[in-house]
Amino acid sequence: MSEQIYAPSVAELAKAAAEITSRILANGSAKSAFGEWLTKDKPTYDYHICRAIRHAVTAQMQIHLNEPQPDQNGETATDHLERTIVRALFAWFQLQRKMPRL
Repeated sequence: MSEQIYAPSVAELAKAAAEITSRILANGSAKSAFGEWLTKDKPTYDYHICRAIRHAVTAQMQIHLNEPQPDQNGETATDHLERTIVRALFAWFQLQRKMPRL
């Protein structure tokens, strides 16, 4: 008998997104520390969207075993999906605040 699969609730997804965002931003990365994503990285919509896409594609390739997991930076498919969420939020934030396209 197969295991029951259920869709996560809105509350579960919101909780996961908040936890992922808090953890990723608190830890920073090899490229930028906490809070530097807007000033150190290229703060453009395109940059953050491209980084989100790249993280998503890397996760997909790791899942399908086309890329090593973890990768050379020690990141797994889960790590890349988490970074996808955060990068998408960066672009969303910029659009919501009507920040200039640099």
